[in-house]
Amino acid sequence: MNRRMSHHLRGSAALAGFLLVALLLSAAQCAAPSPQAGALTVVYPAQGTELVGGQALRVTVSLADRDGQPVEGAMVQAELRAPGDSSLATLACVESREGRGRYLADYVHLPLRGSAGTWRVVCQATWGDGQQAHAEQSFIGWASYSERLERLYGFWIALTDLFSYNVPQADNPTIKYWPYDDGNGGMVILANQLPYGGVNGHFVVLDVHWRHDDWPADEAAAADYICSLYGPHHQKQDYDPIIQTIEMTTLRGTPAWIVTGQWQRGNAFAARTPDLIEWLILRCPNGESDWLWTILINTDDAAHLDDLRVIRDTFECAPAR
Repeated sequence: MNRRMSHHLRGSAALAGFLLVALLLSAAQCAAPSPQAGALTVVYPAQGTELVGGQALRVTVSLADRDGQPVEGAMVQAELRAPGDSSLATLACVESREGRGRYLADYVHLPLRGSAGTWRVVCQATWGDGQQAHAEQSFIGWASYSERLERLYGFWIALTDLFSYNVPQADNPTIKYWPYDDGNGGMVILANQLPYGGVNGHFVVLDVHWRHDDWPADEAAAADYICSLYGPHHQKQDYDPIIQTIEMTTLRGTPAWIVTGQWQRGNAFAARTPDLIEWLILRCPNGESDWLWTILINTDDAAHLDDLRVIRDTFECAPAR
């Protein structure tokens, strides 16, 4: 009887082993990735692309079937993953007007803070009766120009596409943001000539001044103070602004003077009509900075004045030095 039980146990063990092997093989087959039904390619950003924080990115992909024929009408999705592998955005890619298997996402801007490092674009396409394809691409991100200015001078200002500084080539301070230091303070010039009508251009200027000086006690003192500064783009010769209004305001709860006026450029870039100009004067709260700060905005096109105000109002003080 013991011999029959032993034989039975050995048979059961063999059967159990066979079932275990079959189960493992089945699980392995389920876990193995299915072959892709086509070729999904990330066209942009391409390998080696370098983008700066604040710069716009439009993911572009192409999709073909196994025979190399363009696939139209697919559902395509792209995920933008930041350095550290956190997800910045999930974007639907829509078919381009030209078709031919080309799909485009909406534009997205890299954040002004924390864009330095390796980024990944992860794309997935589905079409037909459940056919799928997958693609990934990496690109390099660099610190935004706002971060560079913060590192150099301490203050923060959120630059937008109105200025062309958020590009990888914007590295040379002598041609890009024109820093000046007169011993009692300094200034940084941010300027751009915008295309207009395909021929001429309109100017936008934003200057940040810092000086050791007293807070203007009244309107007359505020007027005297702004006239003691360099004009837009470091202009001093023949600089005689026409002051129109002077009033007290606040920037995120901090008292500030706002001065508005006009200025006639008297150089090679002189306009036929006076430029619009505004100064915002403030001393940072809670002793964050011992400087008197002034943000000057200037344009010869009123359509851009609100754009400049939006950028100006992102200003954050530098720590006390």
